[in-house]
Amino acid sequence: MTKRFDLAIVGAGPAGSAAAWQAAQMGANVVILDKAAFPRDKPCGDGLTARAVSYLQKMGLTEELKKFHRVNGVHVYSPSEWTLSFPHRPGMPDYGLVVRRPVLDTLLLHHAAARGVEVRESAEVVGPTQDATGRVTGVTIKGGETIAADAVIAADGAYSPVKRALNLDSQYNGYSAIAIRAEMAANRPDSDMLEIYLQLLFQGDQLPGYAWIFPFGEGQINIGLGYINSYRKWQQINATAFLGEFMSTLPRDWDLPPIEHLKKNKLVRAWRLPMGFTAWPPWRPGVLFAGDALGAGKPVSGAGISKALESGLAAGECAVAALTNGGPDDFTNYENRMEAAWGREYKRGRMFHKLVGYPKVSEYGLKLLDNHTFRDRMLKTLYKKAESPSTS
Repeated sequence: MTKRFDLAIVGAGPAGSAAAWQAAQMGANVVILDKAAFPRDKPCGDGLTARAVSYLQKMGLTEELKKFHRVNGVHVYSPSEWTLSFPHRPGMPDYGLVVRRPVLDTLLLHHAAARGVEVRESAEVVGPTQDATGRVTGVTIKGGETIAADAVIAADGAYSPVKRALNLDSQYNGYSAIAIRAEMAANRPDSDMLEIYLQLLFQGDQLPGYAWIFPFGEGQINIGLGYINSYRKWQQINATAFLGEFMSTLPRDWDLPPIEHLKKNKLVRAWRLPMGFTAWPPWRPGVLFAGDALGAGKPVSGAGISKALESGLAAGECAVAALTNGGPDDFTNYENRMEAAWGREYKRGRMFHKLVGYPKVSEYGLKLLDNHTFRDRMLKTLYKKAESPSTS
């Protein structure tokens, strides 16, 4: 017998678990499915911005967040050194956190379960079920079991099986970044700062991207780098070797392991980050897309966790509201929410994504950032905007 739910959510990352929690808060009967058993690893920079922290606070996780490593700003190398603190914004934290994804994602999944969400781990969704009109009516799990639902939220990642099965495309498809990271011990004092390295060269070209070092505390760090695919030679880059080259520029007395050792022990993970709305509109009859399945990553910078949480919370709320007040054929409310929140920003971001793919443009932009007069003026404007009560 096929079990029926108000909402079936595919993928238990931050977007999926946030959507499940939000929908359950509103009284919906929700199931969340993921092909993995938790805790499971997920390649990521593991950094939470102040905005990501604020969403977790809104979900009632303030006490749990105290266990994670706090960071108070960003130390930037461009190649000159300068510091960017998190701005003071009304009702917002002025700090970020660093936490491993197995820990964060398991916390969020258990938080959704505590609200009554049915959790199905090791349940790989292979595609949606549809009625005669093409409306999504549930999902099929590997092995043949079907889950019926009034609506589905696809939060199933960059290679979304739901999106692929529906053969969906978007005018914005193709905007993405390639990232790689490794976690390791380092012989250096623990830091309360994220570190960003903007001078990233490949065959003499200044890349549209950056490298990072994020501290977990207790002598552990996440080192990685990412670059966007508008760079004409991006497919020529061996990401693992490139990461090794970057690590070789770091202080010897940190005693970092060689990249060969990290690779041999499967500590190096790479991933693709779609950005700028790779599923648009973000819904079809019976289904909404969130997180990487939506292409929620912030263009160019690649910030993903805060965007996953925001899109998941919005998808959960909008799905239940639409089902309550009209049915599963129209989720324009979700489209309007995402357009209002990110539309203008992502439109500019997609234009910038194309522009900085030219090494000369990236090189010029880096020179501007390295000019302290220009940089101070830019940061003053950004802080003033961030501190405005009208800023969301």
